[in-house]
Amino acid sequence: MPTAVVPGAARSFVLKGRGVTLVRLFGLLVFALPGAGFMAGLLGVRGRPEFAFLEQASLWPWELWAIAVGGSLGLAGGAADFVWHVRGLRDVSRREERGEIFALSCGGLPLFLLMGAASLLPDPRIYLLPVTALAMITVALVCYDEFVYHRKACGRAETLFHRLLTLGNGVAFLAWFHWVFARSRLGA
Repeated sequence: MPTAVVPGAARSFVLKGRGVTLVRLFGLLVFALPGAGFMAGLLGVRGRPEFAFLEQASLWPWELWAIAVGGSLGLAGGAADFVWHVRGLRDVSRREERGEIFALSCGGLPLFLLMGAASLLPDPRIYLLPVTALAMITVALVCYDEFVYHRKACGRAETLFHRLLTLGNGVAFLAWFHWVFARSRLGA
């Protein structure tokens, strides 16, 4: 198995197999876009009266804190999994890699865009069905990836990374869902 050293990286960060590829970088980009986009979106709307609570962290609703914690756990798990594969600690087949990118780009990214649109509306109910449908599709794509490629191939560490990724993003999604679709109707 050929090895390569990343220029400018510590000597101990040796890459085995394919290392950093354009496909992996695209996957990392598609993975990181929703979290970065969410933070940028919050910064962009904080001047609007309905988002005035963003100016003071003590006024943030619990859902926003849950999104921050869940999203951070998901990001940590995803980043650790990315490094795990780049370092060659478990080589990923091209089919598996394409399946993961398909789940991110055809499920996760469109879901995030719908979530962003729904977050800005005073009455987001028109997005309830599309968001729910895309969430179900995304879960099915992630489950396919987990059961087809990861069930037997992953060791304890990589399984932990995947659980952090899916659990963290699941918590963030459910907190967002409650914030956008239930909070205003509960009078909270």
